[in-house]
Amino acid sequence: MATEREAVRTDVPPPDAAAREAALDPAQSFIVQAPAGSGKTTLLTQRYLVLLAHAERPEEILAITFTRKAAAEMRHRILESLARASRREVAKDGSDARSLALARAVLARSDALGWALLDHPSRLRVQTIDALNQWLAQRLPVLSGAGTAPAVHERPAELYAEAASRVVAQLEQDGPLADRLATVLLHLDNDTGYLQRLLAEMLAKRDHWLRHVASGGMERGTAIRAALEASIATRVAESLRRLRALVPAPYAKRMVELCVGAAQRLAGAEDGARWDCLRDLAALPDAAPDALARWQGLAELLLTKEGEWRRTVNKNQGFPPAEKAAKQAFVELLADLGGVPALCEALAGTRTLPPCAYTDDQWAVLDALLDVLLGAAAELQLVFGERGQVDFVAVSRSALQALGESDEPSELALALDYRIRHVLVDEFQDTSLAQVELLKRLTAGWEPGDGRTLFCVGDPMQSIYRFREADVALFLQIRNAGLGHVHPRSLVLEANFRSQTGIVEWVNEAFAQVMPGADDLERGAVSYARSIAMRGAGPVPAVVCHGLPRADAALEAARIVDLVRAERERDPGASIAILGRARTHLVAAARALQAVGQKYQGLDLVPLADRLAIRDLVSLTRALTHLADRTAWLACLRAPWCGLDLATLHALVG
Repeated sequence: MATEREAVRTDVPPPDAAAREAALDPAQSFIVQAPAGSGKTTLLTQRYLVLLAHAERPEEILAITFTRKAAAEMRHRILESLARASRREVAKDGSDARSLALARAVLARSDALGWALLDHPSRLRVQTIDALNQWLAQRLPVLSGAGTAPAVHERPAELYAEAASRVVAQLEQDGPLADRLATVLLHLDNDTGYLQRLLAEMLAKRDHWLRHVASGGMERGTAIRAALEASIATRVAESLRRLRALVPAPYAKRMVELCVGAAQRLAGAEDGARWDCLRDLAALPDAAPDALARWQGLAELLLTKEGEWRRTVNKNQGFPPAEKAAKQAFVELLADLGGVPALCEALAGTRTLPPCAYTDDQWAVLDALLDVLLGAAAELQLVFGERGQVDFVAVSRSALQALGESDEPSELALALDYRIRHVLVDEFQDTSLAQVELLKRLTAGWEPGDGRTLFCVGDPMQSIYRFREADVALFLQIRNAGLGHVHPRSLVLEANFRSQTGIVEWVNEAFAQVMPGADDLERGAVSYARSIAMRGAGPVPAVVCHGLPRADAALEAARIVDLVRAERERDPGASIAILGRARTHLVAAARALQAVGQKYQGLDLVPLADRLAIRDLVSLTRALTHLADRTAWLACLRAPWCGLDLATLHALVG
């Protein structure tokens, strides 16, 4: 439970003041890592104001966000700064003073060039990535393949289902897709409904796979198979490399010697063949994919079926009663390995690693599935045309087509290259490959030092849109290698203006242990970046963990009630928030608070049909529509607007 907020310290500049000042250089491109509470939106707003003060037209600055709420908030902050500057308001603090000074410079620029921004705020281009895609697709509807600007369906699941149904229906027709459908269905036990659901789900995610499946021409199957197998081999090698690095050097030789001895003693045993790969092992296996079988053999000897270190071994693992010394040495090795963090989990993980090549039977099914997916994507385009509706994925693809390729830009791309000189991107950690490709095409004609800039802000530690193909590794990749011809300078913000010292220090300590020690581009793993609190410590501990002996919703709810009571006694006017992973996790707590008479405000915690007022209205409706509904009339008489007690009701109807 967090304590009340402490005032922000204004007597000292933030530790990252130099980075914040550098970010306002209108001639340079930047990629800024901005942790939670670091004033990211304020920095974005100030950057936008700086660019406006140097622009020839407001429209040459494009700010992109991921949600309408974020876009509205950024636009509001920009206009609010301009309005306050026009009223010559007094600044609240140093950062606010900087924003007002920048806003005054913008107003002077606006007056000099006749922009009239306060009268025409629509000239400020602050929009979501989806809105930008729609705007691009509509500029060249024929070239983009979007036709005459179809409407975007907010919930296109029914379109996916219809396209999937049409594809599955082709099983009964004579056509090239029928045989491919039959192959896939045989793999799915001829469950057509299941196939239809799977295809609908894949159509919703086609921006993940369509660019791979739709390319390659006649050699598509061979190329995709090679690419998939290479990808599997890369992932296997990554896992084995991490595993090998976890094995302490002093234990490696003992492990090899003892396991080789056990494997040799198992020669000729009923199931001894699975350890054949260990009998000639001279050293710890390397991290190459072809060493997977050796690592799996080691896992079989060292771990139980449940994936835990063995406590003891017997003849089934190659340690018969006559090998007492070897058995004792092996048990001691197991005890030593048990003290190595993460080694057991990594070794057990080798059991689930797949072979690095498909069998011919496996590939036959997968190759057929590729054709079925292409057929489904084509059918979806027909559904879009018939309905006059598309989804955001289609709009995104149309926008890319409208811009052309990076080396062959369309007329629209060339026009935008002239009109857009500055691009700002919020929440950059949640960009997907398609969105990065859009940025790359928008900036394809930019050259170093030509005055055009890219400004990306985000926090890789907060990436949450992996399900939408957002890849935090893209943030790391662009930070290290740039985007096309644009090489933004990397900046890191450290100050936290949101939380008090105790909370920030607890988060620093906890998450430094949870997150990896170094960035890993291949895995998309991000190291933890520490924050420095700009608020003082509170009078009570900032974070207190209350462990429960078991997962019990009722027990948890009772503990929450006790905590709320204690906090109310300590500070009757305190504002208390109860957070949960999902609304369903808060229902028990809400009921427990209601049972003790504690008032609360909750959003959609209790289903509408379960609320007393709604039940009374339903009873009234039933009574009026069916006058003989005795139960409904009794409920109405008992409702607050009548309020008869049970004794009166009994006297009335008994």
